[in-house]
Amino acid sequence: MRQSHLLVLLASTTLVACSPEMSLRARAEAEQEVRARFDTWVRAMNNMDMDSLLLMHHAVPELTVIRADGRVAHGWEEEEALHQEAMEGVDRINFGVQNVEVQVLTRRIALVTFRHSTDVILEDGERGEPYAGHVSMVWLRDREDDQWKIHMEHHSVRRTPTGG
Repeated sequence: MRQSHLLVLLASTTLVACSPEMSLRARAEAEQEVRARFDTWVRAMNNMDMDSLLLMHHAVPELTVIRADGRVAHGWEEEEALHQEAMEGVDRINFGVQNVEVQVLTRRIALVTFRHSTDVILEDGERGEPYAGHVSMVWLRDREDDQWKIHMEHHSVRRTPTGG
């Protein structure tokens, strides 16, 4: 499993090395497009909107999401099931992002990295255990609809002290 992720990164690096240079304007425009899609993804996470999250992900079997608990989802169906499982019993979520970095590697590949802190309010009104961590995402420009979509997502977390 780990080897396949390394192959994706190696292939991406090779594509970057072989791709024609992008103009500064084209790179800036692509970065704005990725940032707008990323902002939509964050809103969908906070709204727990599965329909919008679906539109943000590359709908191919090669979609890979490595969740913070170590489970790996391949394809949207697996990711949707794991996401819904994680949201069971959750009434509200506050998924805050910081230090967002967008790197447009080619006309069709971008890397987004950021820190996050996540707080949840459960359906019984109690506060869930907060956590924070880092996320790395590979975004591809979909050839079918020309939209930037998440192709690979890797979450890592550390539990935050609850105080008191």
